[in-house]
Amino acid sequence: MRLSVLLLVVALLCHGGGGGGGGVAASTDFNFPAAFNFGDSNSDTGGRVAAGFESIFPPYGSTFFGGPAGRFCDGRLIVDFLMEAMDMPLLNAYLDSLGTPSFRTGVNFAQAGCSITPANPTSVSPFSFGLQIKQFFAFKDKVTKLLSKGDMYRRYIPQEDYYSEGLYMFDIGQNDLAGEFYSKTEDQVIASIPTILLEFETGLKKLYDQGARKFWIHNTGPLGCLPQNIALFGKDPSQLDELHCVAKHNRAAKLFNLQLHALCTKLRGEFAGASITYVDIYTIKYSLIANYSRYGFEHATQACCGYGGPPLNYNGDVPCGQTKSLNGKLVTAKGCSDSTEFVNWDGIHYTEAANFHIASQILTGKYSDPPFVDKMPFVIKPRF
Repeated sequence: MRLSVLLLVVALLCHGGGGGGGGVAASTDFNFPAAFNFGDSNSDTGGRVAAGFESIFPPYGSTFFGGPAGRFCDGRLIVDFLMEAMDMPLLNAYLDSLGTPSFRTGVNFAQAGCSITPANPTSVSPFSFGLQIKQFFAFKDKVTKLLSKGDMYRRYIPQEDYYSEGLYMFDIGQNDLAGEFYSKTEDQVIASIPTILLEFETGLKKLYDQGARKFWIHNTGPLGCLPQNIALFGKDPSQLDELHCVAKHNRAAKLFNLQLHALCTKLRGEFAGASITYVDIYTIKYSLIANYSRYGFEHATQACCGYGGPPLNYNGDVPCGQTKSLNGKLVTAKGCSDSTEFVNWDGIHYTEAANFHIASQILTGKYSDPPFVDKMPFVIKPRF
């Protein structure tokens, strides 16, 4: 029911959006032949599972896909809803070679656990942003060679002009900040932000130099509101903010976003002919958590799938969908009966219902710089 209502809201917003459009019904500014996504678990559509690093079990994927679908969610991610809103197929993971995947309209290089900065021996994933960029170039090179062989593969791979006309999407940086807090002080984490963003800028420039012109960059969300971080860093109530989120994590996230926004502004002046859209995911997610009941949710920072019960229902030793021995007793982290009541899915990631809400807010355009609600009117044909 909630998804249907939200769908109607999105359709109305997007059909009526664009006060400066002068009656224009649609715009090619939001019409891309392909999308290339780079990121972490927030937009991983199967990369980590395909790489063999991890398996995920039911109830992952149960809300939409009928079972685990490579996503760390009960259903679709923000990137899935954005692709559907653009009337495009869901993105296949670069490493997923099974199920006859088609990469004609894009490819997803995102990997759960990855960071912007290069991986080290203790990193959750070796697929850092720089490595994802290298994978993109390997992909492009292989596609170029296949296209030169005739029409046999054309229905499965991007055409040559798709790279300059396609949308390049980024949702990464969360693990750089969250991971640092395990061994560093807040000041040290904040001091590392310029280095993180320099690595990000280097990757963006490499993509620009090879022809990328349309960039869609999500900032990072309120890390301190994730049950995982509240459980580990929020035992002292004085460390929590008014929403019972870990204050230092959110402060670092906001400072990261300020500098990321400044970087986007700077690159607009350096990337001739490029469009760079900065999307304020933090404000959307924090507002959702602060006003969860207004949006029809019943739990803001309690995991739907977890172990331990309220207030967080999260135990890092018992991941969602798994059975572990805890104090000599076998326990299972089970899913809740109705995931649409929860903002958080497994202590780290959001539910499909929350992801749909976030995507619907993104598509209003008012959380973006530049705000495309006035400058880039378009018509959405949802296929949800």
